[in-house]
Amino acid sequence: MTRGDHLDRTELLKYVSDYFNTRYEQTENLQDLHAAIALSEAAVETLPLDHPNRAGQLNDLGTYLSSRYRRTGDLQDLEAAIKHANAVIEATPEDHPNRARRLSNLGSYLSSRYEWTGNLQDLEIAIKHENAAIEATPKDHPDRVPLFNNLGSSLGSRYERTGNVQDLEDAITKLQAVIEATPGDDPVRARRLSNLSSGLNSRYERTGNMQDLEAAIALSEAAVEATPEDHPDRTALLNSLCIKLSSRFKRTGNDQDLETAIAQTDAAVKAIPEDHPRRGVMLNNLSSHLSNRYERTGNLQDLESSIEYAYAGIEAIPDDHPDRVALLNNLGNHLSRRYERTGNVRDLEVAIALSEVVLEATTKDHPDRTAFMNNLSSHLNNQYARTGNLQHLEAAIKLANAAVVVTPQHHPDRAEWLSNHGNKLSSRYERTGNLQDLEAAIALIEEAVKGIPEDHPGRAALLNNLGNYLSRRYDRSGNLQDLEAAIALSEVAVKATPEGHLNRPGQLNDLGSYFMMRYERSRNLQDLETAIKHARAGVEATPDDHPDRAPLLNNLGNYLWMRYKRTENLLDLEDAIARSEAAVEATPEDHPNRARWLNNLSAHLSSRYARTWDLQHLEAAIVLLQAAAEAIPEDHPERAALFTNLGSRLYCRYKHSDNMQDLEATIAAWLTAWSIRTAPILARLMAVWDAINILVFNPSIKDLSRACSLVHDATHLIPLATLRSLDREDQQHILAKLTGIASLAVSISLAASRSPLEALQLQELGRNITNGQLLDYRSDISDLMEQHPMLAEDFNSLRQELDSPFTSTKSLEMSMNQYSLIQNAAIRRRIKVAQDLDDRLLQIRQKPGFESFLLGNSEENLLSAAIEGPIVVLNVTELRSDAILVTKAQVRSISLPNISHASMIQYFGVNTVTDDNEVQRELLEWLWKGVVQPVLRELCFYPTPSNPLPRIWWIGVGLMAKAPIHAAAKFKKGRIQMTTLQYCIPSYTSTIRALQYSRSGQRQQHQNASMLIVSMPTTPEQSSLTGVTKESDEIKHSLRDFGTVDTLERPTADRVLQAIPSYSIAHFACHGISSINPANSHLLLVKESISYDGHCTEEVDKLRVKDIAALKLPVARLAYLSACSTANSASSELIDEVTHIVSSFHIAGFPHVIGTLWPAQDEACQKMAADFYSTLIKYIVPATASAAALQSGSSGAGQREKFGMGSNVLSLPHTQEQERQNMNTWQDKSWNTNSL
Repeated sequence: MTRGDHLDRTELLKYVSDYFNTRYEQTENLQDLHAAIALSEAAVETLPLDHPNRAGQLNDLGTYLSSRYRRTGDLQDLEAAIKHANAVIEATPEDHPNRARRLSNLGSYLSSRYEWTGNLQDLEIAIKHENAAIEATPKDHPDRVPLFNNLGSSLGSRYERTGNVQDLEDAITKLQAVIEATPGDDPVRARRLSNLSSGLNSRYERTGNMQDLEAAIALSEAAVEATPEDHPDRTALLNSLCIKLSSRFKRTGNDQDLETAIAQTDAAVKAIPEDHPRRGVMLNNLSSHLSNRYERTGNLQDLESSIEYAYAGIEAIPDDHPDRVALLNNLGNHLSRRYERTGNVRDLEVAIALSEVVLEATTKDHPDRTAFMNNLSSHLNNQYARTGNLQHLEAAIKLANAAVVVTPQHHPDRAEWLSNHGNKLSSRYERTGNLQDLEAAIALIEEAVKGIPEDHPGRAALLNNLGNYLSRRYDRSGNLQDLEAAIALSEVAVKATPEGHLNRPGQLNDLGSYFMMRYERSRNLQDLETAIKHARAGVEATPDDHPDRAPLLNNLGNYLWMRYKRTENLLDLEDAIARSEAAVEATPEDHPNRARWLNNLSAHLSSRYARTWDLQHLEAAIVLLQAAAEAIPEDHPERAALFTNLGSRLYCRYKHSDNMQDLEATIAAWLTAWSIRTAPILARLMAVWDAINILVFNPSIKDLSRACSLVHDATHLIPLATLRSLDREDQQHILAKLTGIASLAVSISLAASRSPLEALQLQELGRNITNGQLLDYRSDISDLMEQHPMLAEDFNSLRQELDSPFTSTKSLEMSMNQYSLIQNAAIRRRIKVAQDLDDRLLQIRQKPGFESFLLGNSEENLLSAAIEGPIVVLNVTELRSDAILVTKAQVRSISLPNISHASMIQYFGVNTVTDDNEVQRELLEWLWKGVVQPVLRELCFYPTPSNPLPRIWWIGVGLMAKAPIHAAAKFKKGRIQMTTLQYCIPSYTSTIRALQYSRSGQRQQHQNASMLIVSMPTTPEQSSLTGVTKESDEIKHSLRDFGTVDTLERPTADRVLQAIPSYSIAHFACHGISSINPANSHLLLVKESISYDGHCTEEVDKLRVKDIAALKLPVARLAYLSACSTANSASSELIDEVTHIVSSFHIAGFPHVIGTLWPAQDEACQKMAADFYSTLIKYIVPATASAAALQSGSSGAGQREKFGMGSNVLSLPHTQEQERQNMNTWQDKSWNTNSL
């Protein structure tokens, strides 16, 4: 070295300080940097304040101090660097060639201070100086490239803070230009590649565009490859690459990316000095990678290591460092995961405390704030799930909603925030029963599914959540489409989730629960077996000490119990009890789910009692339910089911011991369930129904007055038990559980000395719910239209939309996900329309004069229905038998003491139909003496027949709907002495409201002399109907002067549905089937033939009840159904709904419908049709024409066939005579395969 006295001292100091700084950059030996700074400070001190070289020396000193700050994190060095840089700028003329570099340096220091303090003003000034530096530098100057690099980095930082996408795009553009201008062998190229990589990674995180992530990884890999093994920058570059590899793992599920990220970050942590300021961040990153692997594999050791590294990272970073907030947030997440795995409440409490600190320390405009809010929301939701404290859930919902609101529509995190918000709303629905929360949850998760790419690994979890919410809606509404969609979505989720994935056991459990729900609906044993298989797989994949194992064990126990109930295999019951006991044992005393597990274990022990009659098992079951009752909140919706079960167990003990206290406790439990207004209506009705039966039929505690009050309130809830938005079959599933309530309500009301009017109103209110809703959609609203046209138009639009068939067809091009979203949107729309319709009904009924709009059960309304003749309601229960008589003047009732419920079961119960002539004669005489004769006498129509014959409408409630009142007769020596037809013209209707509807349609219709005959002489897989062709010809001959008479022979169902709206009369001569599912009852037609290998194949086509009822036929007048059992409901569980083929034609718009109660013979149908139409032509104009024609035809044939008649529902029995000369003798009936 040249001797110091031969050189200027300042230049010597500068020369030596540069030397030490250069060596530091190569070795990162901090002593070299300390020496460089000390020498530089000495050089500055040698220069006067006005020396022209002072600014340059200060600039160098600032650079060295900035380097030391980056190495040590000492903020004083950074503050000194900024102070010197400001002085340098003040001392540097505007036209100085180094001003641009110096402005850039100041910008870099301010940007570094922003990273430490988060003060956005520093970043704004930094960007301002960096822009000024670029403007001061000629376009061809080599310094322009590093200036652009610095500005690009600062713009990227501002984007991270503000979320302004334009900053990000500008940063990427500038950094791309920097790379293009940087030679391949430039030593700073690696850093610049890493900067551009970070920009592209940020854009990926914003948009989810995988091309950006792939490009970011490629650039990071190139940066690492270009950096020597011993270069001090290599550690940071590796860390940056690992972050991007971890992002790709989260997106693609590629385990190799995650393993590489863990290995490389671990190596970087080991290589970085203990005192390095970035060590804390690297430890945090390693912690995050390990946590990701835990979520993938469920290996608890990874989670423990993750937490250990997270704590170490926090300890390695100063308290006032801006990165500390993010590290605290991550630690909270890891602790929350450990709580979910171990159930250690302390971990959850610490996680919440950390998240609250993080949120408080984060400014409202910080882009990470939404993630922090979401995390705290999740921790609070876990706390709610653990404690049942609704305040925690409300706070979680508030935070989750706020996170969604502030997140842009296309932000890649939005799907996760939407899903989490939906999860909290679903939890609140489970707690409160508020259906709006569930609907909102479904809408949120659907939006989340739409916003996440098809190949995203997180999509499976979203689909699983959507399936979960749909299953809950099915559980509430009974909409089978929701359950089918839940199964399909869950199957997709399970298939997309690897075998060892942490989420898979839960997904298998969920899928099993959906199959269980479908088994409960369909009773298909294969669904139950599938549920058990999935539940067992979920349990086996869950560690013994995992807190989620308890609910999985509980579900498996339930499914095994259900199989025991189906097969009575005792091994299943014992296994179920063992699983349920394990679930209870694994659940803390104060856990909100414990009540559920106790309830289920109680059910299993109760089954063991029923099997062994060992009272100890029943006692244990009761104790468990009492404990569950104490543990569950008073307003919890599931409390109703729990108390219903408790009542059942207590009643079992009462039957065992005859202890009155048990009986009183039974009633109290059921009435407690009834009183829980947050519970589903069906659950409340089932409970009060049990209580009413005890109060009515148990002599020890009989209280008709109390029962009457309860049944009155219960009947008013029946129409609300099923949603308007459901299709008919889903409504039937729910209403089948309520059959008999309305009938018993009538009996109780009369037994409690309430007025016959009140009893009649209850009957009208509690029956025929599905058809009643259809009448709401089709009833005349002309008065409303005249007085409140806007409200009427709104109501009319809503009811027309609901009256349209619900269709959701899956095309071959649709994925299951697309179909599910479309279907759910349609269901959600239908639910919204139903809610709006109910709202409009409330608004209408608040208008003067419209208080009873579409209710129709006021006394005035009911009496007006008898204007054309009396209405007789026949009601038979185990309590009593009555006829309610409605005339123009009054509603009164008479007792029918000779009609018993036991006899009704004998004659009309399941599998009681017989072709025994003596039994049939006995039945008809029983009806005459017990029903028809007393009613006729009360109405003064007996013993002397009236002239003309009065018309009577008969309403059979319950099994009485199957009674052939029109054929009731008194016999003497085997011959008919007197019959219903001699004293009245009998007609049937389901309810008075339905009768009024048919009359309103009758008034509105215009003349249209046209008839359609549908004939099926042959039907695939059915017996030939040889009389059908003759029947058709004779009808056309009788109506030759009537007008248009067209025939469709062997048509398809679609062809009939298209043709029938054009005709006023429809005649069907074909086979008919009454199905156990009333909505599926149908007339048999034929599909278009299919030709294969020269052979034509035909299949049966079905004109179903639900298809007929969907029609709207304004010109319809008469439907004649010459087919079997068209007025019969084969389902005893749905007898109150009065849903059959005849009623569907009535709903479609035919005011007059003729049908059969039972099977009828081909020849008999042909003869009756000929007689009917030959008489009808004489009465073609009056509204009573069809009834008169049927009455005249029957009488004119010497009662050859005993048919019923009348408008609305005209039931024809299956009787026929073998010999014409013996017409008045009851003969054998046809029950063979030739019957229709």
